[in-house]
Amino acid sequence: MAGIKKLAGAYLVLLAIAVAGFFIINNFLTDTIDVMTVWLVLDVLMLIGLAIGLIYNYGRKNAVDGGHENDGVSRGYFEANVTFFVTAGVAILFLHNWFALLANGSDYLDGNHQSWVIWAVVDTMLPIILGVTGCHMWKNSDG
Repeated sequence: MAGIKKLAGAYLVLLAIAVAGFFIINNFLTDTIDVMTVWLVLDVLMLIGLAIGLIYNYGRKNAVDGGHENDGVSRGYFEANVTFFVTAGVAILFLHNWFALLANGSDYLDGNHQSWVIWAVVDTMLPIILGVTGCHMWKNSDG
């Protein structure tokens, strides 16, 4: 199980680097490559990463939940809950825009400011939350 956790953690970290890097430089590549095709491939990889992140962060959240009402909020409790709920929020935003893209094609993006803003939020927050999750998975793969 430790090997699978390490592999999944590495996947999340590499995905975070790829999404953040491409998000930063994609405007410079519009003349040389089809940027939309790269994003469509990254979208599938992001969906897989979000599923891994949600499952892992939910398990982590469940492990620290269940304390007594009089217990204070520990750092582990806070971290587990924040990472789970931020991952869930990013997943909702991602799925909303991704389904709209699949249903309407890339032409719906023309002049659709709201959709571009949502993609910018997803492409900024996803690398952060999945990178943190991947690092945590890698670091805690032994136990």
